[in-house]
Amino acid sequence: MNSGRLICCAALTLFAGGCNTTTVTTKANTPVIVSALGMYSVSGCNSWEPPETTLTTRPTNGRVQTALKAFPITEKGHPCEGKVIDRRLVAYVPSAGFRGQDSFTMKYDFITNDGGGRGTRQSTFIVDVK
Repeated sequence: MNSGRLICCAALTLFAGGCNTTTVTTKANTPVIVSALGMYSVSGCNSWEPPETTLTTRPTNGRVQTALKAFPITEKGHPCEGKVIDRRLVAYVPSAGFRGQDSFTMKYDFITNDGGGRGTRQSTFIVDVK
């Protein structure tokens, strides 16, 4: 596979957009997915190794859960729209009854090319709990 065709799909444009802070909103007692990241080739929309995650700063008023799930690409007009790839989901679960703002930071370790190259990024998530 041509390494130039490997790209990182980020629901919140974490890698492709260079975004380091993302704000999301949820209701009290309601978990929210803050990130759904996967690596894939555009030429065949085939999954590669999903990023690994490390929680580097914990939220004060909730917890973070991660899971590896098959999840579709939903961006309109994307060459792989509708295709299901393996993604690393990151969800924030607010503490019971909490309302306010919370935050946490994740480190992502991901493959950069078919030669085994690796990269890392950190992203901070701010969660407004209404």
